[in-house]
Amino acid sequence: MGQTTNRIVMTILFLGTILVSFNHCIGPVDSSKTSLKYTGQSNSTSQAPTTNSPTTPTTGGNDKAVSIQAFSQTMHPITQARCVNCHGSFQQPLHAVADATQAHDAVIDAFKVNFDNIPSSRMVAKLRDESHNCWSNCADDADEMERAIEDWKAILDQNGASTGTDTTPTTALITNESLSLDQELDPDRAMNNGTIMLEAASAMLTSPMVLNGDYMHVPDNGALNNNSGSNTAGRANFYFDTPYSAAYKIYALVNAPSNNDNSFFVRVNNGNYAQWHVPVTSGFEWREVTHTTNMSEFTNFIPVGNSHRLEVKQREDGTQLQRVIITDDPDINLNEASGNLTVTITYDISALVGTSATFSIDVQEYDSYSYKLSNPTITSNARIRVQNIKPLINGSYNPQHATYTLVDTTTNIGSTVLSPRALLALKDQGLMIDRLSFSFEVLTRN
Repeated sequence: MGQTTNRIVMTILFLGTILVSFNHCIGPVDSSKTSLKYTGQSNSTSQAPTTNSPTTPTTGGNDKAVSIQAFSQTMHPITQARCVNCHGSFQQPLHAVADATQAHDAVIDAFKVNFDNIPSSRMVAKLRDESHNCWSNCADDADEMERAIEDWKAILDQNGASTGTDTTPTTALITNESLSLDQELDPDRAMNNGTIMLEAASAMLTSPMVLNGDYMHVPDNGALNNNSGSNTAGRANFYFDTPYSAAYKIYALVNAPSNNDNSFFVRVNNGNYAQWHVPVTSGFEWREVTHTTNMSEFTNFIPVGNSHRLEVKQREDGTQLQRVIITDDPDINLNEASGNLTVTITYDISALVGTSATFSIDVQEYDSYSYKLSNPTITSNARIRVQNIKPLINGSYNPQHATYTLVDTTTNIGSTVLSPRALLALKDQGLMIDRLSFSFEVLTRN
């Protein structure tokens, strides 16, 4: 009997170690500030094809051998020392495995370094902007990673080796670029109004907090009244940016079905927890975050800056949360806050096909790190043959953005949606700089 108990205890400890390691590996995936007051169609159009071209990986042959050797001397020692618990075994990309070639290819194939703009490399930004598993001070760690990539590039340059990109134009079937995406999404600059919206789907969750569709909760099993210091309570961490310093209130779209399922702990950054008792709802309703059963006001002064953290922690299980709004706007209409800012960008492709035609696509800032593209549509007075569409951000194509490369169709006269699928595109340099265009392998009047 004693041996059986010991085996059970050892098994639980082993599984617990795995879970702790796994949770430690997952970085914040969260929403940034987003205006809630404008949805419309852009006036941006393209008048003629451009010669900008996507960049494609070209490290091969001797260049690749040089690059692997340089990587093994610069970045690889850092990833092996700091990232091996996750990215050395089960967490993609496997840039911390012992084999330098495999680790090098994981970094290159996942576009984790940008030799043309090293500070924007994901390996740097994950530390500097997202505080992802830093090993000391995040800014210092980001600088260390940046210097390693600079040294990697310097070795490539000294040996006349390729840095892994080729900017040779590969097609003339490219639209003009849009305006910067902050201008497209918010031409009146309303998104600087101090209102930030965060979706449950973009939070970093700690068990037993789970995502169920578009809302998060700890499944109701009758457990009540965790205290704020509990180490076993479920948590959700949201990371967000503030456009300026102000006193902010917090609201959430919640379902609190009963007095036994209607509370969370909430705090901003490392501040004190609010013990938020949510008035019982009929389905999902907007509620202001307050403190204690007296429902005292809970306002936080948040300075301008990046990577602030909102923590929502389990108090009673069964309480469900779908969306959060952080705002300094005393007149905000929460009923209008129904989704992230979306715009339809329309490109004139008449010069590309020799007849009157437009290509349009819906664009949304999905979270701090990506854009959501959907409903790619061609509208024309003729049938258009279209194949292999690639989104270009600042003129470059990322192979991870391959959803619409599967398009192979002939449109009808009028408007034709080319794909029912949505595409999440990683940001390059952020809303204020990123510009969007599209290339086509085939685009011709049928």
